[in-house]
Amino acid sequence: MKGCKFISEDPEIFSIFQGYKYKRLDTIDYECLQMYIDLIKETIAAGDERVYEYILNWIAWMIQNPGKKSRAALILQGRQGIGKNRFTDVIAELTNRYSCPNITNIDEFTGNFNSVVENKMFSVLNEMRNYDSKKIINEKNQPRRTAENVMNIIYVSNADSPVQLDTDDRRHLVCACKTVHQVTEEHKEDVEYFTQLSQSYTQEFYENLMTFFLERDISQFNPTLIPMTEAKKQLINVSRTSIDDIIIEHYDQFKQGIPIALVNQYKPQN
Repeated sequence: MKGCKFISEDPEIFSIFQGYKYKRLDTIDYECLQMYIDLIKETIAAGDERVYEYILNWIAWMIQNPGKKSRAALILQGRQGIGKNRFTDVIAELTNRYSCPNITNIDEFTGNFNSVVENKMFSVLNEMRNYDSKKIINEKNQPRRTAENVMNIIYVSNADSPVQLDTDDRRHLVCACKTVHQVTEEHKEDVEYFTQLSQSYTQEFYENLMTFFLERDISQFNPTLIPMTEAKKQLINVSRTSIDDIIIEHYDQFKQGIPIALVNQYKPQN
């Protein structure tokens, strides 16, 4: 054997990926998927059709391309108890054996003993970001090794400014998730909704959902063509540095050129 990879057609290379847990069906029962699809559209995408379609395509792209990175991540912002993890838990189950449902400790991702992220095609992160093409894997009592990074990421946060984004960012879809249902003392009636939602996650549900994503046409989908959202604009604005603010404020002057005499006024004096 030449070694192992996450997925390979070379018979001399062992493939970690040995297929999905859930089988592909001949037909799709859309009725059993409806609650989950509605959760994506109404809560995660907040009713934005562009965001909704992108999310479905992003998941389908990952499912149809095991071992490849989309190089685009989803950032889900929103209050606790509105269903963000109900959404991500399903994707983690679809990619069972190749997923990390919820990494809450940064050491699991970048720390000394981070083998938990090896050979994972999907992970849910809290307050972290990392997009290197390879990762150094360090397993306790084992030598360090470099492994493929085939991970596609959804970042879940309750914070208003979970990460910093560059002004020309092309790696993140930022979703300001809408509070349609929420488990709180004031919304006890929504407990029944989430109970019903969880109970809908049956073997039949997962097989139909897997088939739905495997058969979805993504021939025209480019993961890097990400819809701009108001939430992303706000995140970019709060990520600006003081230098960015100066350039924006004096953009016309910079464009026309600033006289040397004016620049010299601000030159540090020894």
